[in-house]
Amino acid sequence: PDTDLISWSDETYRIFGLQPQARILNLAQLPELVHPEDKQIVIKAVAEALRGGPRYDVEYRVLRPNGEVRLVHSQGDVIWDESGRPRRMFGSVQDITERKRAEQRLMAQHTVTQVLAEAATLQEATAKILQAVCECLAWDVGALWSIDREAGVLRCVEVWHKESVEDSQFEAASRESTFMPGMGLPGRVWFSCEPAYIPDVVRDANFLRAPITACDVLHTAFGFPILLRGEVLGVMEFFSHEIRPPDQELLNMMATIGSQIGQFIERKRAEEALRKAQGELAHVTRVMTMGEAAATPNLDEARDAIGRIVRDGNRAGEVIARIRALVQKTDTEKVRLDINQTVQEVVILMQNEAARKGVAIRMDLAANVPLVLGDRIQLQQVILNLVMNGIEAMNTVTDRPREMLIRSCQQESDQVLVAVQ
Repeated sequence: PDTDLISWSDETYRIFGLQPQARILNLAQLPELVHPEDKQIVIKAVAEALRGGPRYDVEYRVLRPNGEVRLVHSQGDVIWDESGRPRRMFGSVQDITERKRAEQRLMAQHTVTQVLAEAATLQEATAKILQAVCECLAWDVGALWSIDREAGVLRCVEVWHKESVEDSQFEAASRESTFMPGMGLPGRVWFSCEPAYIPDVVRDANFLRAPITACDVLHTAFGFPILLRGEVLGVMEFFSHEIRPPDQELLNMMATIGSQIGQFIERKRAEEALRKAQGELAHVTRVMTMGEAAATPNLDEARDAIGRIVRDGNRAGEVIARIRALVQKTDTEKVRLDINQTVQEVVILMQNEAARKGVAIRMDLAANVPLVLGDRIQLQQVILNLVMNGIEAMNTVTDRPREMLIRSCQQESDQVLVAVQ
């Protein structure tokens, strides 16, 4: 007789978040365990297989009783009786959540790197980065908070969300809010200079927008700082309708993206300072060669202009000095230095070249590594050569994203390892 009963292994029950063998399910109850947005996918796949159509093979999200979402790959075959009626379907269910998340993270980091390489301004890059993270990693809302130094607060300057939250009150509430250090999720990230993760903001006492997120059914949230040499320049936060368990690997990756954005900001500041310096230099050249309303140069004006060049071109000068030092032959000068900072300086210099070759550079630099004794320029040259060789070696890679990882760690009590992979 037709019963439509489902027989599962203990592991399948656990994948769905159920106590093994605690209840016997039938086929009609299966959609109850599936994420609302994926129910029709499962129903259609089962129906087509039972009609003799394509083999049952589908990926969908499972919604566990505790609100957690898992991604599974389910496949099966139908056994038919002599009259051609379906008698039984058998198959397997595999939890592919971690594999999918790893793929999504690689895609997100690659996309963000491309955005930063192509964007002309931070404003142009911001909306695209929020969208890329949300779409690649399946988050529903993203926001950027900028520091108002004069007022000493964070202000929301950009929000991106999926169409499902088009009429959300959350965006309006966020744009009207400000946060001091330590207050709310953005303030917490600003104060600690570290990423933060909240499994359910509705239950978090320090999440001041909880009533609004409850109305919009937002639950899990995380935020990370945009850092430049230890200084917080801003905070990004993201929200999901789902309840997701803490994810340290996600936070690690987003911390790296935060550093990338900080380096992008530094590069744009340097480019702007360089443009100003070039304008001032052109003006000085005109004064020194032709004079202005006089046959002889106005030396006081020239001195003032040169002074402005020094001040406005400070950041550009730093970048140019790094490039010049790498190509000039100078005497060896060994000092104790921060190897992580040396790596970051090289990455800044190579960012455009890497992006041009389609290579995403990711850094995993251990905190609190001891200072090393060496010549800064020589160390930069060694790391630069390794990075350049790595970029060139990936020219033939076409079947996967081109990723380079630069990591540092303390190998022994007095040694530091820097690896380019």
